[in-house]
Amino acid sequence: MNERRFRLNIHVILIAAIVIILGIAGYELYSWNHGETLEYDPEEDTSEFDVEVLDEIVPMNPADYEGHAFDDETTVLLLGNGDVSFTRDDEDGLGALIAGQAGVTVYNAAFPYPTLATRNLAMIEQNYPDDVYSMTYLADAICTGDFSEIDRVTSTYHPDGNFTRDAVKILKQVDYDNLDVIVIMYDASDYFEGRAIENPKDDEERCTIVGSLNYSIRRIREAYPYVRIIVSSLYYTEGRGADGVAYDPDIVDAGNGTLSNYFYNELNTCVDLSVSFLDNFYGTINQMNYKDYVNTGSEEDYIQLTEAGRKALAGRIAYAINKYQHDK
Repeated sequence: MNERRFRLNIHVILIAAIVIILGIAGYELYSWNHGETLEYDPEEDTSEFDVEVLDEIVPMNPADYEGHAFDDETTVLLLGNGDVSFTRDDEDGLGALIAGQAGVTVYNAAFPYPTLATRNLAMIEQNYPDDVYSMTYLADAICTGDFSEIDRVTSTYHPDGNFTRDAVKILKQVDYDNLDVIVIMYDASDYFEGRAIENPKDDEERCTIVGSLNYSIRRIREAYPYVRIIVSSLYYTEGRGADGVAYDPDIVDAGNGTLSNYFYNELNTCVDLSVSFLDNFYGTINQMNYKDYVNTGSEEDYIQLTEAGRKALAGRIAYAINKYQHDK
């Protein structure tokens, strides 16, 4: 008796496999084209997606303060511009908030309108006398003890300028032999005023932000090596065009770069100088939260912070001051 045996045909197997693969591929393509519905939950914790904060808080070299006699009081000199100056006498001013949160004595010698970099390469009094309040000229006066030029410009051009005169007075009252910390904090005015970022041929050029930091920090370190220097970076705020329309300064090149170009050059300079750098651009007042911290509807001609903004900045600066307490 002959038995018929079932034989598998290789061609049938191949055809079946191809049909299955095409079916799976077709289903996946159909699903991909239709996507899936995503629901936005405003209460969802998205902190895991936060940007990295670029703080560079470094301790001092013990050799820099070897032999220096520290007292029991930690004193901080605050240098900067804008809201820091205009809220000097306020209970919720940045200086007062830093003093309270860090438990230190703060001398707030911020001036109203100067930028970190000067407008002109050399002092041109008829063009812009307020260059004398920019960081490099302040560093010269602090390191030499000669405040005569600052006094003269103030009496000539700002005889009724209370904020300016008060800053000069405080600057001259500080006991630099017993000073512990200098905090340098300028807002985004360098970007908005079109100050240059750097001169590759001169790393101490006053009218660039890189040159200003290099020049000022090197001079201060030479005169007062035991003073700890903290650069508290600019923070984010929107820009306003001549037509009053808001724009993103992190996209718009104002002539020398975008706002983040200024920030990263500040950061890189401080890293090269081995001084502490506090990232406010991402870590404090950034593109996501600035409307809570900056008074974007202000009619003032400077970048005005809200009370919440000053508290946020003060908390970060207090953290940097107390990070290495043995450095004073």
